[in-house]
Amino acid sequence: MSQKELAALVATRTSRKRTISSTSFSVSTRTEPKSIIEIHIFNDSLPMKRAYCEVMNPTLRTEQPVKQEEESPGQVPPLTEEEQQRHDELRTSGSIFLQDLPCFKLQQEQPIAGSSPIPKCRECRRRNLATTEGESSSVSDVYCRFYEFRRLQFNENGELCVVGFPNPYSEPSPEDIAIWQPDKNTPPTSGYMDIQVCRYILLHAGDQFCYIWHQEAEALSLHQNTDGTIAWKKAVKGTREICDVCDTTLFNYHWTCRKCGFGVCLDCFKDRKEGLRLRRAENAAQKGCDEYHWLLCSDPSGPQEHIPTELMLTQIIAGDALNVLGRLLHEVRTLWQVPQVCGCLLSKQPIEDAESKEVIQDMIKESQLKQHTSYSSLASEQKVHQQQRLDQLHATKLEFAKKLGIDYVPGRVWTKETLGKDPITTAFDNLKHIDFLRKGLVGLRRFLPPRTMTLAYSTQLAPGVPHEFLCDGRLLRLTDAMHPDNRDLFQDVWKCGQPVMISEVARSLNLDLWHPQAFCRDFGDKPNDLINCLNGNLVPNQPMRHFWEGFQCMSKRLPDAYGKPMLLKLKDWPPGDDFAEILPTRFADLMKGLPMPEYTLRTGNLNIASCLPKMFVPPDLGPKMYNAYGSALHPDKGTTNLHLDISDAVNIMVYVGIPEDGDTRPQMAATQKAIEIGGCDYITRARCQSPDVLPGALWHIFPARDADKIRDLLNRVTLEKGFRLEPDHDPIHDQNWYLDDKLRARLFKEYGVEGHPIVQCLGDAVFIPAGAPHQVQNLHNCIKVAEDFVSPENITHCYHLTHEFRRLSHSHTNHEDKLQIKNIIYHAIKDCCTILTRAMDKRVNAEITKLYED
Repeated sequence: MSQKELAALVATRTSRKRTISSTSFSVSTRTEPKSIIEIHIFNDSLPMKRAYCEVMNPTLRTEQPVKQEEESPGQVPPLTEEEQQRHDELRTSGSIFLQDLPCFKLQQEQPIAGSSPIPKCRECRRRNLATTEGESSSVSDVYCRFYEFRRLQFNENGELCVVGFPNPYSEPSPEDIAIWQPDKNTPPTSGYMDIQVCRYILLHAGDQFCYIWHQEAEALSLHQNTDGTIAWKKAVKGTREICDVCDTTLFNYHWTCRKCGFGVCLDCFKDRKEGLRLRRAENAAQKGCDEYHWLLCSDPSGPQEHIPTELMLTQIIAGDALNVLGRLLHEVRTLWQVPQVCGCLLSKQPIEDAESKEVIQDMIKESQLKQHTSYSSLASEQKVHQQQRLDQLHATKLEFAKKLGIDYVPGRVWTKETLGKDPITTAFDNLKHIDFLRKGLVGLRRFLPPRTMTLAYSTQLAPGVPHEFLCDGRLLRLTDAMHPDNRDLFQDVWKCGQPVMISEVARSLNLDLWHPQAFCRDFGDKPNDLINCLNGNLVPNQPMRHFWEGFQCMSKRLPDAYGKPMLLKLKDWPPGDDFAEILPTRFADLMKGLPMPEYTLRTGNLNIASCLPKMFVPPDLGPKMYNAYGSALHPDKGTTNLHLDISDAVNIMVYVGIPEDGDTRPQMAATQKAIEIGGCDYITRARCQSPDVLPGALWHIFPARDADKIRDLLNRVTLEKGFRLEPDHDPIHDQNWYLDDKLRARLFKEYGVEGHPIVQCLGDAVFIPAGAPHQVQNLHNCIKVAEDFVSPENITHCYHLTHEFRRLSHSHTNHEDKLQIKNIIYHAIKDCCTILTRAMDKRVNAEITKLYED
C-alpha cells in the first residue's frame, strides 16, 4: 500500500461523533411491497445492515437527492464579516487567543506566500479529503479537535502561529470554574433536592466518586512525557468528547496529540503501558491504526504511530475543582452522618465538634417531616391532606422531645430495636459481617444481599401501603401506583438490586392514545423496519400499516416466503429522535402517569441524570416503545432476547390484545402453559387465570451479580454445539440467546442462579435494575413503553458496564458510551455537597441571628 493510499485510509476512517446529530438512511417508500424479503441481521452498526439489505434486495437502491452545498468541492468556505473583523483586530493587536474557527477555515489566514500553514486536526483533514473527492460536507458536519483548545497568535508578519495550549489553573474564567466547583452562588443543576435526598444519594454514589477521584490521580503517575505540560480542554456546549480507541466519554484526564488532536482515555493509555490490547488486532493496518487500535497520526508528513511518551496530558475539569470536591465530599459525609465504605484516609477522619453534630442531628430530624408529602406527585389531595395532619402531629412530638432531651425521629414506626435510629446512618448496620463489596473490572462493586420479604416486616416498614410479594418473597408488587408512601418499600427492595412491579398505572393514562388503531391512523403510511421474531430476520422498509393492522387481524399479517403469517415486532420506533417531538401528546400523557416520578421523570430528584448541566449532551434515556405480536405458541422464541441495559428502566404495559378473527382457545391455552413452565408462583398463576386479567408478557429478570455465571453457561453451550467463541463479543450483549425452560433449569442446577419470572398485564410497570440480565416473551399482542433513568442505588453497575462495553467491537450496537456515567456521578455529588453545605451555613447564620436577638 502506498503512502498516499495509507494517508487516505487514515483520514477517511469514520470519525468519532462529538455533537448531537441524528443519522438516518432515507429509502424510497412503497405503498404495497411487491414481495416480502427477510434479511438476516447481524449485531453490527446500521450502515452495515443497510448495505447488506441493498445487496440482498436491489430494489432498495434508490437515487436520493443530494443537498447542494454553497461551496464547490474542495473550496474553503469564506469567513463571515464578523469573523473577518474579529481576526483583523487580533492581527493588529497580536493578542493570544483560543482557536475560534475550524482548522480548514484558518488556512486562509496565511497572507504571506510560502508561509507554512498550521497543522490541521484529523477531522478537518478528513473534511478536506472528502470535498476533494467530490463528497458534500458542511461546516456543521465537522467537529474540530482544536476548537477552543489550541492557543493561536498572529506574529509580526501577520502569520498565524500555534503558541501552545491553555493552562488549567490560570486560564479558566469564573464561569468555567462554576461548572465544576461547588460554590455559594451557582444554583444546583438538579433543582429541588432536600436534605434526606442528598444524604441518600451520597450514601449510594459517594464511594464510587471516591474511586473515580483516586483513579484520576493515577493519571499523573502514568504520564510519560518529559516536558510535564498539562493542557486544559474547555468543555464546549453541545459536544461530547470521547476516546478515539474505545469510544468512552472523556471525563477529565486524557492524552492528546498536538499535531492531529487524537485523544485517548486513561484506561486505554494504561492498557497500552501494560501491553494489553483492548480488542483483537486483526487487520489493524488496513483500518488506519496500530496493533493496539490507536489511530495513526494524520500529520502532513505521512501516517505514523502515536508514541505514548510524546502525547500531551490534558484535563477537562477546570482548575483544582476535582480535588476540592473530593475533600468536600468526605467532610460532608462525615458531618452529615453518612456511612462511608470507600476505605480512604479521609473517610476515617472524625469531626470533633459537638455543637455541629447537635445542629446536624436536629436538621436531619426536621427534614424527615417535609419528606412524606412530596413522595409522589400522583398522590390524591385526600391522601396529601391526611399526611399533612400526620406531619403536624410529628412536629409537635419533635418539639416536645427536644425540650425533654428525648431522641425521636418522626415519620416511622418504631420498635425497641429501631427507636431513635436514622435510616441512612444505620443503612449498613445489618451488613457489617457480610462481604457485599466484590472486586470487579474497575474497583469494588457493591452487591447488597438479596432480600426475601414477608408481609409481617413490610407492613411495619410502610403501614397502609397496599402491596404483596411474588416469587416467594423476592419480588415486590405495589398495587396502588398513586400511594404517597410507596417509596419506603420500593427503596428497601430496589437497593438490593431486585426488580419491582407496580400495578394500576393505566388509571393515570389515556389508553385510547395507545391503541393500535390510533397508531395506524396517525403513522400507518410511515415506513419502518420490522423483525420476524421466529428467525430474527429483518423485514425492511414496510409501511407501518402492515404491522398495526396485523395486531387485531391475523389475515392482515405479512406472510413469509412459505405463506405463513410472520411473528413481527416493530424495530426501533420511534427512532433515535426525541420521543417528545414525534409523539408530543403521548409523551405528555406518559409523563403524567409515570410511577415513582422522583426516579423516573427526567427532572426527578432521585434520577441523578437530572444533575447533568444543560451544556452537556444529554444521554438518551427515552422514552422508547416496544411493539410486538404475541408468541405464546412458540415457547422457545423470545420477543426480546436476553440482554442487559447500562441504566435502570421502567417498562409500562399500555395495551394487550388478541386477534379478533381467529380461534383464541389455542392461544389462551398456550399462554397458561407458558406461564406455568416459566416458573411463576401460585399467586401469579391465580392472577392470570382471573377473567378480568389478560396476561401480556412473560419476563425473566436475573440478578446483576449473576451475569458472569450466565455468560459462562452460554459460552459452554456454544462450545458444546461445536461453535467457536467470537472475540470482542459477549453472549449477553449480543442478544442472540433466549433462555428456555431447559436452559433456565440448567442455570439453576449448575450455578444456583434463579431469576424473577414476572407476568406483566395491562397497567403493570416493571422496574429493571441496571446490569440485570433480562428477557421478554410477549404472550399476547403488546404495546409497551419504557423510560430509562439513573438511580443512585445502582450507580456502581452503570459504571462497571461502561467498562464492559468499551471492550466490545467497534461495530457492536452497545459499544459506544452514551450515558457519560462519570459526568453524571460528578455533578450529582457536586449538587448534593452544595445543597448540604448551604443548608448548614443557613442554619448557623439563623442560630447566630437568634442569639443576637435574644
